[in-house]
Amino acid sequence: MRSRKVLLAIITALLLCNTIFSASAVLDEYNVGEISDDYYNVYGQPHITAVISGDNTFKRGDEGTLFITLLNDGETYGFEADNDELDDDIADYGPDLVMGLAAKELNLDRQVTTAKSMTGKLSLVNAGTPLEIKINTVLIDSLQEGKSTEDPLTFPIRIYDNARAGIYELRIDITYTYQKDSAVSAPYGETYFWNVEGNETAIINIEIEEQPFFEVTETTSYLTAGESGMLKVTYKNVGDVTAYDAIARISTVDPFSTTDDQAYLGDMATGESRTALYKINVDETATSKSYAIKNEIKYDDEHGDIQYSKALKATVNVKPAVPFMDKVKESPTVLILMVLGIIGTPIYLYIKRKKITIE
Repeated sequence: MRSRKVLLAIITALLLCNTIFSASAVLDEYNVGEISDDYYNVYGQPHITAVISGDNTFKRGDEGTLFITLLNDGETYGFEADNDELDDDIADYGPDLVMGLAAKELNLDRQVTTAKSMTGKLSLVNAGTPLEIKINTVLIDSLQEGKSTEDPLTFPIRIYDNARAGIYELRIDITYTYQKDSAVSAPYGETYFWNVEGNETAIINIEIEEQPFFEVTETTSYLTAGESGMLKVTYKNVGDVTAYDAIARISTVDPFSTTDDQAYLGDMATGESRTALYKINVDETATSKSYAIKNEIKYDDEHGDIQYSKALKATVNVKPAVPFMDKVKESPTVLILMVLGIIGTPIYLYIKRKKITIE
């Protein structure tokens, strides 16, 4: 009988210990309810700011990465004790237990300024901003008060080729959850958290540099399969500043070839045009159709540094090869030269041999 009572006491003690050390109950992070009975009310929350890390200057056509660092400069404004709750629990459970639980709650309440489950989303302020944000959302674990992200948030972007120079605004929206309040209840110390959602918005600026920007405005070609011909290309500086000592260059591939692949354009101010003339050989096997020939312009910037334009294209048309007899029909001069060659060659050889004999 005595052993039975001992066993019952052991089981009761184990059940009591299991209750005391049970897992904390957590309210839904997005629940708008509140904890009504606790020892302290805490006032404060995170405050997230965003700054660009590194360079925020880009060029037209750039594919780069925008680095953004987040800083949590939130603060706790104060605590307020619920003396009625403390007095009631002290009367029921004694001061030692209750004051220990109250100290635990006060320590948990200090987490009110920590931002958790953070998301940063980058977007355009104006729809006409000339860039593409390739990846616009980044996830961050948590950020304590007074801390900044160890590694900056990375957003790959692409600047459009036709972007105008200037300052452009981007917006980063930061959402997170934070602990608005906590409660530790007597006598077993169950812990409750009241998590709510917070958000911050920051505007950041990027700059697209002033630079020359070239377009092919006109192409004229006189190209026939199996022959050499001329390609005339007109370039215009539609950028923001002057390009100095500009040199245009073409890059040919089959069925084209050339030893005349460069043309000096000189200084080209904004809005100015220059025309380059190239001599191009066309292979006799070339198909009669339109082709794109790659161009680029090498120039000096305002600091004397060598720069290159983006790849340009000149569209040319190749005419089919002209049969020999058609050439003769189109140009009697060719026929006359052929006849003179046929008749003149034997006469020339006869005179030359006779001259040698006389000598």
